[in-house]
Amino acid sequence: MKDIEKMMAHHHRSSLKKNHKAFKTKHSSKSALKAKTKGKVEKSTQQHKPKHSANKLERRNKAKQIMLSKKEEVELNKKFFDGRRGAPRIVAVIPLCPDVDAAEVVRSLNKSIDADIDVPYSGVFTTSIDRFRQKVQYIVSPRHFTSISDAAQVADFVVFVLSAKQEVDHFGETCLRSVVAQGVSTVYSVVQHLTEIESTKMQTELRKSLLSYMTHFFAEQEKIYDIDNQQECLNVIRSLCQQFPKGIQWRDSRAYVLVDRAWYEKSGESNIGGTLVVEGVVRGQKLNPDRLVHIPGFGDFQIDKICAAVDAAAHDHSMAIDGDANSEFAGNFTVLPTVDQDDLGEYAPEEELPEAGLENDYEEPQMQRGVRLDDHFYLSDDEEQEARTLKDKNRIPKGMSEYQARWIIEENSDDEYDDGDVASSDGGDNQMMDLDGDDALSVAAPATEYGVTEMDTQSEMFVDLSAEEEARQLKEYREREKEDTEFPDEIELSPEISAKERFARYRGLRNLRTSEWNVEEKDSRTPEDWSRLSRFQNFRATRNRVLKEAKASGVSAGTRVLVYIRAPEDVLRAASNKSLFSIFALLRYEHKKVVLNVSATPNTEYEEPIPTKDSLILQVGARRYNVNPLFSESGTTPNNVYKLEQFLHQGRTAIATMIAPVSFGNTPILFLKETGKGIELVASGSIEDADHRRVLAKRIILTGYPYKIHKRLVTLRYMFFNAEDIAWFKAVPLFTKMGRSGYIKESIGTHGYFKATFNGPINAQDTVAMALYKRVWPRRSELWTGAY
Repeated sequence: MKDIEKMMAHHHRSSLKKNHKAFKTKHSSKSALKAKTKGKVEKSTQQHKPKHSANKLERRNKAKQIMLSKKEEVELNKKFFDGRRGAPRIVAVIPLCPDVDAAEVVRSLNKSIDADIDVPYSGVFTTSIDRFRQKVQYIVSPRHFTSISDAAQVADFVVFVLSAKQEVDHFGETCLRSVVAQGVSTVYSVVQHLTEIESTKMQTELRKSLLSYMTHFFAEQEKIYDIDNQQECLNVIRSLCQQFPKGIQWRDSRAYVLVDRAWYEKSGESNIGGTLVVEGVVRGQKLNPDRLVHIPGFGDFQIDKICAAVDAAAHDHSMAIDGDANSEFAGNFTVLPTVDQDDLGEYAPEEELPEAGLENDYEEPQMQRGVRLDDHFYLSDDEEQEARTLKDKNRIPKGMSEYQARWIIEENSDDEYDDGDVASSDGGDNQMMDLDGDDALSVAAPATEYGVTEMDTQSEMFVDLSAEEEARQLKEYREREKEDTEFPDEIELSPEISAKERFARYRGLRNLRTSEWNVEEKDSRTPEDWSRLSRFQNFRATRNRVLKEAKASGVSAGTRVLVYIRAPEDVLRAASNKSLFSIFALLRYEHKKVVLNVSATPNTEYEEPIPTKDSLILQVGARRYNVNPLFSESGTTPNNVYKLEQFLHQGRTAIATMIAPVSFGNTPILFLKETGKGIELVASGSIEDADHRRVLAKRIILTGYPYKIHKRLVTLRYMFFNAEDIAWFKAVPLFTKMGRSGYIKESIGTHGYFKATFNGPINAQDTVAMALYKRVWPRRSELWTGAY
């Protein structure tokens, strides 16, 4: 009895069990080698030359070059900021909590250096710090989304203000995530109202909590400064004056100016009545008068000329102008645009339209011969019969006339299927599975024009149901189908609507990733200016050339200039109401509109669905546009055809396509949405390319219900509702939810029933589907001017 209890007791497998070592051998068998490789193919056996191993002298020389490069970079930064004529350091103070005051933070910082300066509630002002021989230009930002975003774009340092009494609210976190997504320079964090907490221990715990929150967004954060402590304020000022900012890559690849003063000069020579004059220090790259400038919220404009500001003559000549005419423009200079100046045209010049016969490759439904499959049209019944007759003529034996060949009795040559599909002669297995009782009658019938079927020994003559019974069964099927949608793109076709007319623009594809699709085909729904969009043969090569060109000539960074812009006077009136005024130089071609493809990763904090074609705000660097993007699956395909996504799903990165101006460099992308709560961050990403050959295919799925099943031969219904539609879509392949594939064999009756053959027996609970595709075109973007 005790032995039985021991056997029934539960035992755990020993964790100390040792596996024997594999047998070591140099000569493995062929099967062992095959199992080891697991189908992997070796790379080219071409022997490459071994990499040259650097000796001690070469390693020392490389280290010296890196040291000299860093030293040169430090000297340039010192030259840019140091001295009485150096550029001021831009510091943006951004409040994240509702109970903090950005202006009070600036007053506390000035108080630590004994500077008594009036600080506005919002705006830009400059203060000189004699203790560190630096100038600091503060941007006091209100709690306004675009003001915070614009301030972070131009700032060398960003100071985020937290509260010891309130948490960061939803608006503050949205601004924080947007600033991180668009790129930010060196960041500091300060806290207000910390002294109002009496317990020192609670103050320490609160600082740790705030530091943990900020390191989630900025891992390099080391400390949260108490703005009410004068010594810590002095430490913040010291860091701002002595540390060099890390910069923002996309911003520093172009010229930009934070405007100190702006006025309007009327002139009768200009077509627009005058020029907008802005004064500021050039930052980033060189400012070229041949390139356009963008004023956030107002658009792109041409430069009329660039002149030296009043105190620019005291600058070192190497900082004043750099180019082919340094000696000419040393001191007080004026730089005028050349004949190479960019124009304001967004599209290429309009060319002559093609001849009438070449305008449109699209045929009306009555002109087509059938549904298009893989960029080819399906043959009609007459053409198919002619092709079959020609094929039969080619089969006539040599020396036999056509009349004699008619007496030859053809055997069943449908060798596509094995013996399991053909009914046995004793009639034991040739009865079809009736899924709906006595809804149909099986009687003898002659062979159809499609040849001998799998049931030619006892064929079936189909009898249509009454209209009332057909409607009743369809209603029951649709109600049951709504409970569990099989496919995300499934649609329901009404019996009164012709599928041939409803889906005339759709086509079938054997494989979405490999089937042919003529990219240059004409379509009546092609955007009006599609042929005038800019196209790049090599986007990466053009991007590298344009970025290199931006460093070649123009007014160097660090020079205080007057920029004369050909803009209307309304721009100055509207800009005076903003907390800051800045201009950004565009690179060559960046004003031209292209088919822009950008990656989009949804914001994890945004819980609302993001449908395709939804009205969003696209922020590309410093520019914002109203767009209706089309989302498609990411990755690459051999035929450059991608399935259109109905929604931007959480946790997945998609490609958003729209017609918008191109942007070069690693420019971040933000998708924003105006809601009742304000502006929300929907998604973020970066620019992929400007490929107009990317085809976005919208998919719809028509589903059918198995009515009778005989092994691989299935009678289907509810996919179509008349024989004409079945003949039209006959060439499109079928598939099922459980992985079977097949094709339409023949139509039976007049209510849309048809026979289909599959590559294997299907289940009665399976759903048969047909996928159709049509090309959708991206929509144009417009400049966003709201909420400024």
